[in-house]
Amino acid sequence: MQIDLQKITPVLLAFIGIVGIWFGAPSILVKWIFICGILITLLFFYALIHPRQCPEPHKLLPLYLIALSVQFLHFLEEYYGKLYEKLPILFDFPPLDRDAFITFNMVAYAIFILGAIAIYSKKMEFMLIPLFFILVGTVANAVFHCLLSLWQGSYFPGLYTSLIYLILGPMMMQILLKQKVSDRS
Repeated sequence: MQIDLQKITPVLLAFIGIVGIWFGAPSILVKWIFICGILITLLFFYALIHPRQCPEPHKLLPLYLIALSVQFLHFLEEYYGKLYEKLPILFDFPPLDRDAFITFNMVAYAIFILGAIAIYSKKMEFMLIPLFFILVGTVANAVFHCLLSLWQGSYFPGLYTSLIYLILGPMMMQILLKQKVSDRS
């Protein structure tokens, strides 16, 4: 019996991500948010993305890199707004350690840069990484920040830069979903 690495690599990446988050996330709140995000991304990958061809890098990569650059600014907005203190308190958790918040984000961004390489090299088996950034890092992030601000009745750290994702996230999803279904012969 031969193992098809292209088919199981996304599951392995998800498993590694879940273990990494479980042991590396700065709080139980962050752990559950990101683990749920990975599982949803994995389901989305196999349901809608996997049977398709990789997107053409010239279509997706520029938007992905713009979104990643916005993510760095988004991190600054969250950091200076002390999201690491304010968000956990809303859910009755202790504030996050500032250094742990910084470290967790920098590791995530390093992984998201690897996602850009997956797009560029058209490696479908590694598309889970950019898909996670697109689904969770942009779309869910934007919705979450908008809902937090509405819930609080005022600005919540990260809102302004997350609004850009309301445009970029759906644009990237449209590119992913418009790819032709590959010939499975």
